[in-house]
Amino acid sequence: MPDILVADIGGTMSRAALAAIGQRPEHIVTVANDSVAGPEGVFERLLAGATKRPRAAVLALAGPVQGDDIALTNRNWRIKLPELSAHFGISPIHAVNDFEALAWALPSLRAGDLRPLGGGPAVPDGVKVVVGPGTGLGVAALVQARSGPHAVASEAGHSSFGPAYADEDMIFHRLAEKRRPLSAECVLSGGGLSALHEAMHPGIMKQKPDMIVRQAQAGDRESRAAVAMFVRLLGRFAGDMALTFRATGGVYIAGGVAMRLGPLFDAALFRAAFERHPPYEAMLKAIPSALITCQEPGLIGCVALAERLLR
Repeated sequence: MPDILVADIGGTMSRAALAAIGQRPEHIVTVANDSVAGPEGVFERLLAGATKRPRAAVLALAGPVQGDDIALTNRNWRIKLPELSAHFGISPIHAVNDFEALAWALPSLRAGDLRPLGGGPAVPDGVKVVVGPGTGLGVAALVQARSGPHAVASEAGHSSFGPAYADEDMIFHRLAEKRRPLSAECVLSGGGLSALHEAMHPGIMKQKPDMIVRQAQAGDRESRAAVAMFVRLLGRFAGDMALTFRATGGVYIAGGVAMRLGPLFDAALFRAAFERHPPYEAMLKAIPSALITCQEPGLIGCVALAERLLR
């Protein structure tokens, strides 16, 4: 019976489901965060009409997780685990960073959950890294230890980021006029795509990321140029993370922005930027990369972690 509550609470959207250990979550409830007052609203939507409370819960939260009182990075929500536990009668409730949950999901992903983006075969037991532009920019790794796999959360999306080639100098100069210091998240996120479009085409009205994607799909030249630069910069940052973690097990791209690009996500452009890190082109050429295309990887990771915690 599905008796574990799993939830992926992001900055814009949240997903929750009930799941059984060893199985994928089903009957997923998707909630726009603007439609509820806080994480309690996500739980209430999922548990409405339920006759039995789950015996445990694992939450993936879009923010650094330390202790039982957690603030989301890009949402004015606080998640107080003891209060949630008492209110809903669920114990224990365990929380992890959302990208830590994605890292736990990586071994469970199937061929149909992925779009290969190039590179060689993964090294067995090699480090795997997941990178994802969404409301923010998340990064986490899955490493093998003697006791088994271990997920490593990070805040690498907030590391400094800048131009690497001459055709990027003016773009980053304009970006820096609006925000200093520039982090990778300032460019590689939903808001980052809007900022990038504005910096590449000054004088054009600022566009929301969904509109930029739709216009690019319709053939708009300026929007296509912005999306292409976004993919290129994402490839470079993913290559940075591959080097940082020596990710011979593969680099996986997640996040709502990357998924919505669809055919606009140019694998050749991504890989060219991914590999262009002298003097380590040969190392990076061998590292596989893939785009996660399933809708619920964070929940899959929460189930995998629940299995370890309740074993």
